[in-house]
Amino acid sequence: MEAPFEATTWNGITGAVYAGYGSVEGLWLFVCLALVVVAIVFGWRHEEHAYKATEKT
Repeated sequence: MEAPFEATTWNGITGAVYAGYGSVEGLWLFVCLALVVVAIVFGWRHEEHAYKATEKT
């Protein structure tokens, strides 16, 4: 992970520093979104199966 400045210590660094600068955050965002979609799909399928199981009784 790279920093947007050339300092070797935190002395003199002021303001907000974004830790994701220069990283592959887009990849991790896509992975997280994909896992959310997978969780929604599996949850929906499970709930549909459970609902149909209770409908029969």
